[in-house]
Amino acid sequence: MKNKIVYKKNIETEQKENAKLDLSVLKKKSSAKTSSGLVLGYLKKLKNANAPFEYLKVLESLYKDIKGLEVSEEVKFDSWRGKSGVHFLVKPDFVIAVRYRKADKFEKPKKVKLKITKDEINKVIWAINKLDEGNEIPTSEIAEKVYGKKWNLVFSTRKQHIKIVEIFNYLEYINSVHYSRRGSIMVLKPPIEIQSKL
Repeated sequence: MKNKIVYKKNIETEQKENAKLDLSVLKKKSSAKTSSGLVLGYLKKLKNANAPFEYLKVLESLYKDIKGLEVSEEVKFDSWRGKSGVHFLVKPDFVIAVRYRKADKFEKPKKVKLKITKDEINKVIWAINKLDEGNEIPTSEIAEKVYGKKWNLVFSTRKQHIKIVEIFNYLEYINSVHYSRRGSIMVLKPPIEIQSKL
């Protein structure tokens, strides 16, 4: 029989006194949306799976290091949301709605003009008069009657939607309707007269 030689490795382990996990870390909500959240999630999974203490301690220290590197800042922007009030330049056959809008938060406001013809205003007035029964009228119904298509198609066609909103604003400006931004109007002086001259 041959003699077997058995090698025995001497592995040194370092024992720390009072080595415990920081339980306050485990009480935090984990989220895999950030690197610290990902590490915290793994730490909790391994804790529940009774993984070796050394693994848990490495993940805890990694979590704390990552948390120390994460930076959060509070940024305050001006309260102006990119739109201004509207004012109207009234001409004999058309109205120009003038607004100031920002395309981006950091840009200067730009003057935006929209020309609305007398015929376009009269189509909306005609639809309002047809639908008016003394109650609030949903603006979606008015738009469907004016454009002859479903509201979602008018709403998704940006030009038509912006134009009809400005017409509602103009009719409110001349005190014919009260325009609620919740999606309805109330006729103030029925019936609204068709405009022969603006």
